[in-house]
Amino acid sequence: MKRVILVIFLLGITGFATFLGWYAQNIAYYFEEHLDPFKTLVIVTITSVSLFIIAFVTNTILLSIKKLKPRIYILLLIVNVFVGLLVSSYSLFVLLMWWH
Repeated sequence: MKRVILVIFLLGITGFATFLGWYAQNIAYYFEEHLDPFKTLVIVTITSVSLFIIAFVTNTILLSIKKLKPRIYILLLIVNVFVGLLVSSYSLFVLLMWWH
């Protein structure tokens, strides 16, 4: 039961990081009246990339203390790295396009 909760937690972190990375520009526009959009975009992008890294590190720590089976670790690792690279590269591309 605890393994299922850990897997859901790790997938939740990956999902939230994906949401932040994919919609970072929309989030920046949403808070445009209250905050500088560029600073908001930087903060959301850094948060998204950091969450992908945190999910990777947490996944590796849970494998090392034998809370995750190696097969589940590999599956979560593939999802995190594949989605993380795609979303982070898109988010960083959007951030670079805003940089003038």
